Amino acid sequence: MPIIEEAEPLRIIQITDLHLQAHPEEGLGWCPHCDDLDTTETLSTVLDDIQVNEPCFDALVVTGDIAQKGEAEAYRRFVRLLQDEGSPVYCLPGNHDDRQQLSAALDGEVVSMPRFIIKKDWLLLFLDTSRRGVDQGEISTIQLGWIEAMVEKFPQHHAALFIHHHPLPVGSEWLDTHHGMIGADAALAQLGTVPQLKTIVCGHIHQQLDRQHGHIRVLGTPSTCLQFLPESEHLSFTAQTPAYRRLVLHRDGSIETEVLFSHQPWLAARLRRKRGFRELPPQAV
Repeated sequence: MPIIEEAEPLRIIQITDLHLQAHPEEGLGWCPHCDDLDTTETLSTVLDDIQVNEPCFDALVVTGDIAQKGEAEAYRRFVRLLQDEGSPVYCLPGNHDDRQQLSAALDGEVVSMPRFIIKKDWLLLFLDTSRRGVDQGEISTIQLGWIEAMVEKFPQHHAALFIHHHPLPVGSEWLDTHHGMIGADAALAQLGTVPQLKTIVCGHIHQQLDRQHGHIRVLGTPSTCLQFLPESEHLSFTAQTPAYRRLVLHRDGSIETEVLFSHQPWLAARLRRKRGFRELPPQAV
């Protein structure tokens, strides 16, 4: 009897919320105890970890907030850091980004901002949920119609939707109320009628999220810089290190995924020393 080998799954690395700056010495402005953290340095640490831990992957997806202030030099630095990844880099903007500045900086060969990509058995959709001048996001009626049209065009493919804003609440009042997604319930209800859509992958929340919503697995990923304290009333930080997500998308539509935090000792020690940064118990990591 012949041996039938299963086709190789689609392997994707996701990074998010880089918050790069044209002038890192200016600080992020989030708190007086985090302004000495160079987000270019933390991103470089994550990219080093990816090189060591991920010998083979098909694409790297960057889900927004690439720059803290939308400055052209920050995007040029981003492209320089990502140009040697060896796999294509697909990115989308977040609420901190300037889409025009980002688009102008992309080289189009390694680092690009596509609307969709077909890879193996999967349709990868990249949606800009940002709204100019505000922190909240939205999936518009037009965008929902586009998603449905794309899935109808490629009916034999499983679909993965990459966005910046979180479509489900994470339990932090300040984040869900003032930085969440407008009309999220209605958008998720409509997306729930699309059987090929297997997962929604987001950033924005600077923490982990892995929740089943009907047939859709909703995944949120920690930042390559600082992590927010889960279930907090106000903006607060943890001493968790920068991280990335590994996604393995199988031919049958199933998904394996894991969040990997950096184990660089110098970085972990620096974050633990910061005043007001909470350490989470092991089960929360």
